[in-house]
Amino acid sequence: MKEAESAEQFRLFQQAILLAGEAVETLKRDQRAAIDALRLDVEVLKRCLLQVHPELAAHVETMRATLIREFDPEAS
Repeated sequence: MKEAESAEQFRLFQQAILLAGEAVETLKRDQRAAIDALRLDVEVLKRCLLQVHPELAAHVETMRATLIREFDPEAS
């Protein structure tokens, strides 16, 4: 009887691990989709801004480099 209970517990653990793995994969897929949506939104905003203020185009790379130096996400 003890062996059958152990076997059933093991099977349930395996099933729980499998379901947890599937949940993680779903979360990763959802996060990738959210990141893609944010990238698209940022690109839309950037293009709109440059259409309204075309003179900023010359300064975008300089501002980007400055912001990268000021805000280093790896340092957090």
